[in-house]
Amino acid sequence: MNPAADQSPSLPVIDYSKLVEIKASKDPGSSLTSQNERQKLYAALRDVGFVYLQNHAISPTAQQTLFHHAKRFFAQPESEKAKIETGESKAFHGWFSPQRTSGDSSKSDQKEAFDIGDDNDPTRPNQWPSNWPDLRTDMTSFFEQCHEIHLELLSALAEQVGLNADFFLPYVQAKDHFFRVLHYPETTGASFRNRFRASPHTDYGTLTLLFNDSHGGLQVRNKAGKFVDAPPLPGAAIVNVGDLLSRWFNDTLKSTEHRVVEPTAFDKSDPDIPDVIPARYSIAWFGHPNRDALIEPITSCCTSDNPRKYEPVYAGKHVVERLAKLHKEGKNTESWTDSMARDRNQDVVKEVKTTA
Repeated sequence: MNPAADQSPSLPVIDYSKLVEIKASKDPGSSLTSQNERQKLYAALRDVGFVYLQNHAISPTAQQTLFHHAKRFFAQPESEKAKIETGESKAFHGWFSPQRTSGDSSKSDQKEAFDIGDDNDPTRPNQWPSNWPDLRTDMTSFFEQCHEIHLELLSALAEQVGLNADFFLPYVQAKDHFFRVLHYPETTGASFRNRFRASPHTDYGTLTLLFNDSHGGLQVRNKAGKFVDAPPLPGAAIVNVGDLLSRWFNDTLKSTEHRVVEPTAFDKSDPDIPDVIPARYSIAWFGHPNRDALIEPITSCCTSDNPRKYEPVYAGKHVVERLAKLHKEGKNTESWTDSMARDRNQDVVKEVKTTA
């Protein structure tokens, strides 16, 4: 038994069905309910940066199917997974092992991943295992469903700062997103003395949709600077703000640091219980702007109390720099500044007109 799954929600809970209710009903009461839930979403992402998203449109069956695929994929011999190993020349699509890319098992994250992008983008083709068509069909379907949820969430957020509901659509319609299934192998408590399952980091893009198995370990940094548990909430996805969306909102929305550590629920008081931490799996869909989108603070988010904080940056370059650093070091950097880019002049644009 894993008690982590039974803990009370530690993050605000948003009902996705209420967010989209305004489109499905002509009832004025439904409109008010939807507007209230949209305001609640904005407030939660402003104050916390993370929410549980209930009643989203992705079925439990679709989620369990992907978890089944993940377990089968990662159970393959390393030699088989290495046939589709990722890298910058492959658009970071394929099998990713932090230990292999960094060459340092003493500090790299204790995880492995299988990553894809939009399967209809011929300029950044995905790598797929041979003779496994269901994996491709199911992952690409899940990718598209997450994209639609992403659009609805962005629409709700745009309205809260006085923008048209479809303001972000032109900036994300290329579907330059990043989709991964993750495996955190079985390990021991001692392994966490020097390593994480996922080092403290912020996400790179717009919004992340995360689907966890029943094992805990995810922690989110709160306002006091302390990491607190965000246990799985049955049926709910976890949504969090990425750096580029926070940049768009001039830090009004919070891109919050998070990490994956040893679950707190396992009883170590009995010396007869082996010090074994079971494997953990998750599904993470990372929303990103179009790679050629120029991201700069929205005018309505820049005020005398919150003056403009960022220079414009091209989304694609920003994401590539973040991924390159992850692969080189085998773990994410705890925080990111533009000065970390390999070529600062390529990453940040000095003079352009404002976005909105």
